[in-house]
Amino acid sequence: MALTRRELLTALSASTFMVHALPLRAANLTLPDDAPSVHFPQGVASGDPRADSIMLWTRAEPLPGTEVTNTPVPLLLQLSENESFERIVAQKLLATTAETDYTVRAFVDGLRSGTTLYYRFLGGQGAASRTGRTQTAPARDAAADVNLAFVSCQSFEQGYYGSWARMIADDIETEGDKQIDFVLHLGDFIYERSWHKRQDGTPQSRYVPDFPDGARNEINRHAISLADYRHLYKIYLSDPHLQAARARWPFVCTWDDHEFSDDNFQSYSTYGDEPKLEAQRKLDSNQAWFEFMPAVLDEIPDTQAHGFEATALATQDTAANQQALESLSIYRRLHWGQYLDLILTDNRSYRSAPCIPKHFAETIDLPMNTVTLVEMADAGRTFNDGNPPEFLPYGDGTTPNFAREREPGSCLGKTQRDWFVQTLESSQANWKLWGNSLPLLPLRIDMSSIPFSDYQDSVFNIDPWAGFPHEVSLLMDAVGDLNITGLVSLSGDHHTHGAATVSRSASEPDSIPRTVDFTVAGISSSPLFSNVYHQAKKSSPEFFSLVSADLDGETFPMWNMTLQQGVLASTAVDRTGVMTLADWIGPNRANPGLAFVDTTANGYGLARFTDKTLEVSLVAMSDLTKPFTTAPSIDYTARFTLDLWQADGRPVLEGPLFDGQAPFPYTA
Repeated sequence: MALTRRELLTALSASTFMVHALPLRAANLTLPDDAPSVHFPQGVASGDPRADSIMLWTRAEPLPGTEVTNTPVPLLLQLSENESFERIVAQKLLATTAETDYTVRAFVDGLRSGTTLYYRFLGGQGAASRTGRTQTAPARDAAADVNLAFVSCQSFEQGYYGSWARMIADDIETEGDKQIDFVLHLGDFIYERSWHKRQDGTPQSRYVPDFPDGARNEINRHAISLADYRHLYKIYLSDPHLQAARARWPFVCTWDDHEFSDDNFQSYSTYGDEPKLEAQRKLDSNQAWFEFMPAVLDEIPDTQAHGFEATALATQDTAANQQALESLSIYRRLHWGQYLDLILTDNRSYRSAPCIPKHFAETIDLPMNTVTLVEMADAGRTFNDGNPPEFLPYGDGTTPNFAREREPGSCLGKTQRDWFVQTLESSQANWKLWGNSLPLLPLRIDMSSIPFSDYQDSVFNIDPWAGFPHEVSLLMDAVGDLNITGLVSLSGDHHTHGAATVSRSASEPDSIPRTVDFTVAGISSSPLFSNVYHQAKKSSPEFFSLVSADLDGETFPMWNMTLQQGVLASTAVDRTGVMTLADWIGPNRANPGLAFVDTTANGYGLARFTDKTLEVSLVAMSDLTKPFTTAPSIDYTARFTLDLWQADGRPVLEGPLFDGQAPFPYTA
């Protein structure tokens, strides 16, 4: 039966449609005879699988020359239990318009649990999307193992998507019960900034075409409008390998910073020396994320998450900031059978300003932010049991403590933090998986180990959780007090593979570990080592030996050794060329629990959760800076095992064991 134009207009509900599963004998629907022809340049996607529901997505753009103005463009969604679409379980006439950039979201419920499904979107004049494959989660009482991939940081320009190609090729060859169930995307799906060249001065692998609006300077371009953010998603999703991944697996997504602005907090960008409120830009980035990510938000009752809500921003800064933040809420919880609860946090929208201003360390003659300075600044008025010093213990001792009256910092914000702890406490699953966009593992530099110096242990970067030690302690104390077991963090952001047990504070090496963090390198973004190498070579030559060394004509990434085995180990190897010295001198005691770190990697992670065991593989890819015709090869896979621990126990991480060539300074 055909749908009239009037019925079509009535059916239109923003960009999200509710679809209910139907009996298999339900009559087929047909599009209006005059429905315009469309194409699907960004493919299809599904997201947030639940036991009885899934969100489906596409973008159906009218073909060039098609006359549609602002009228709805009709589409027909079909969901089937087989790839031939002979057993259709849900279908509905939908519509999309230019108002949502021709994106459409369809929330389908009433589905059978643990079922593989196929879907497609049909347009006028015989147009059809590619066929997508998805699945629903097992029922809450099902004893089902979980296989997932976790990824982060997929710069379109810095590399090609060979990681996606390899993941797909290997999954096709994998036995059915070991295939990937869903992909956990931990953020930086797009990059709002487009650099003109790499840090070494060479061209990027490929370039994002000019922004519709955009800002430009001598170093980069960046998005400033809704049209710009939409432009980025469309360009990124033009890649065939990313499209194929979204068509093969359901995605569960949170965001990090580049979906809005590098190193942002709330609605503030931090490109310059001082934070800049950009509430409209935050609002625009939220809208674009909502339009292109198939996340289930307010479609589920009794949830704090909600879809995008357009608003006219107030003129007052504080009010405008709050309105932009409240326009979209994405922290949420999903279940996968008995064994796994997945808890996703938003680590950007509610966080405090950085605890230490940019370049402050230089003003008090520190090479980096010390651990003590970070802890003092982050804890603010609560430092030292509520007695913070009046002056900072650096230089001549006369620099006022700028954080003395500051509220303690927070990465989550109190409301989200309370929700996170309550969600952990209420979980009955064996494993509580924290979808955490930022590394939790310690990455400190043990500068205090340098003899005859007054250097102190320092924090490499205060943008991730290392800049919020007060809240880390609160969270880990809550986990201990509530006897929560099976908490595992999967994180991204740092373009680094890593694994560590995590306690309340890296400054208390004897404190009981409460969780394990596996951080994953970027799908395609330049590895951390590359960035640190060029920065140190340019501005910190006195510390360059901690980053890189040329021995017998070969360059070694000493940054790995510095983080894992310490400053003295790297210095000794650089000076003598004797690698065995590192084992005698290390490990880096400023990073307790750190089992593995490779800052040279690109790739992805795989995790298999069973009732009592977690197996994690960190996959490192070969060079991704060049185009390819067949899926690139794997350099190595680092494998880890973690057994579920009891309330009176602690997590014990086993690994890494390597398949392939182990990265420096490890051995297979």
